[in-house]
Amino acid sequence: MIRELREAGVEIVSWDKDKADIYIINTCSVTNIADRKSRQMIHKARAMNPDAVVIAAGCYVQAKAEELKYDNAVDILLGNNEKGNLVSAIEKYYLGEADEEGSFNNGQEYESVTSETTGNNIGGSEESFSKGGFTETVSVGTAESNSERRNFKSRTSCYVKDISKDQSYEDLRAGEIEDNGRVFLKVQDGCNQYCSYCIIPYVRGRIRSRSVESTVKEAADFANRGYREIVLTGIHLSSYGLDFDNANYEFAMENDVPSEHLLELIRSVANVPGISRVRLGSLEPRIITDAFVKELKNIPEICPHFHLSLQSGCDRTLKAMNRHYDTAAFRHSVELIRNAWDDAAITTDVIVGFPGETEDDFRESYDFIDEIGFYELHVFKYSRRQGTAADKMKNQVPDKIKSERSEKLIRLDETKSEVFRRSFLGKETEIIPEDITTFDGKKYLRGYNKSYVRFMVPLTNDAEGTGKIGQIIRVQGQELCYTCVLALIL
Repeated sequence: MIRELREAGVEIVSWDKDKADIYIINTCSVTNIADRKSRQMIHKARAMNPDAVVIAAGCYVQAKAEELKYDNAVDILLGNNEKGNLVSAIEKYYLGEADEEGSFNNGQEYESVTSETTGNNIGGSEESFSKGGFTETVSVGTAESNSERRNFKSRTSCYVKDISKDQSYEDLRAGEIEDNGRVFLKVQDGCNQYCSYCIIPYVRGRIRSRSVESTVKEAADFANRGYREIVLTGIHLSSYGLDFDNANYEFAMENDVPSEHLLELIRSVANVPGISRVRLGSLEPRIITDAFVKELKNIPEICPHFHLSLQSGCDRTLKAMNRHYDTAAFRHSVELIRNAWDDAAITTDVIVGFPGETEDDFRESYDFIDEIGFYELHVFKYSRRQGTAADKMKNQVPDKIKSERSEKLIRLDETKSEVFRRSFLGKETEIIPEDITTFDGKKYLRGYNKSYVRFMVPLTNDAEGTGKIGQIIRVQGQELCYTCVLALIL
């Protein structure tokens, strides 16, 4: 979105330091806390400049469009799969145009668009908008005109489709990014799994995948700009490419064909000149089969870091969550990985306090997590989501108990993470430095190895490390330091 705005002539300014004419909040709805933060950011933007155009996009908008349409804090709503129409939506808003067909001239129907608008060219220059672009700065309209528009408009401009019916992948490409050496490439969207606690299928829609050609083209662009590591991400990455065959994940698992398209994608990205590493985002445990692991082993660029989403180590809870696997299957997947890579990092997500989770259930989950020995845990307290099956379940767990269980797992995580990092002491490994940081008054070059262990290399000054950022350097681990391994360059 930033890239498209810059190409339209908009100046991007600091959220904290500058007063802007347009604010864009890309919202989240994965938890109730995310909903609350999204609302807070929308209203904060309005408070920062009451006369600005405030735009909300993303998952919270997709879920709560009906409520947000009548919230005076927001002017434009963009649902998921609409972010590519950001510039067009802003142009229409400033020109005071309501699209009579309820679309961006692509045949897609919307729940609603601005109605009862008056006049044309509400702020901004009619000439500049008629050319499909903005004026040269972010000040595309006058403050007074937007205040006037807010007073007479009947509701917010709303571009939110029924995403369950939209099967197209929104193929957006990134612009300039701040990461050095490592870049995230989204290749898949949507989920068909319908876990009982999760709102994501309702706000992200059905599975849909980015083409191999489009992905490779952008990977090559990043490689040409000096990036060496590509992280392939998606809402349900394990379903990548199944929509090409009109298949779903359960069918693929039953017919032993869950990973052919994903493997093709990984190989294609790994073969891009200049790309030295390919890291995978979150994977469904069942995709880790013997055949899948053997194919990955033949790709030297693959990082032995696997984020397998567990959610619970108790089989009774997993069944209530509608997770489609048990702890025995998860354990087998971990064994396959560790048999293939000596230094494999296994990370995971865990939910505590799921409805009906007893103390015995939690203890069973805790013991399983302890047995597996994850490198990192992302611990979440169950968040009740209206519209999901779990929201209607009995025996909701009190917040106090959720917090106690969360703290126990966090302490376990700290112990297990240290054990894994300690295994790299005295060993040689390769890292890609991403930045220069200060710790305890000293300068360090900081980056990750293939197993996603963070290393810090001491520097005399910034200039000494600047030329190494984004490059592959060989180091040897010396000692542990908080969540890092201190190392020396070889």
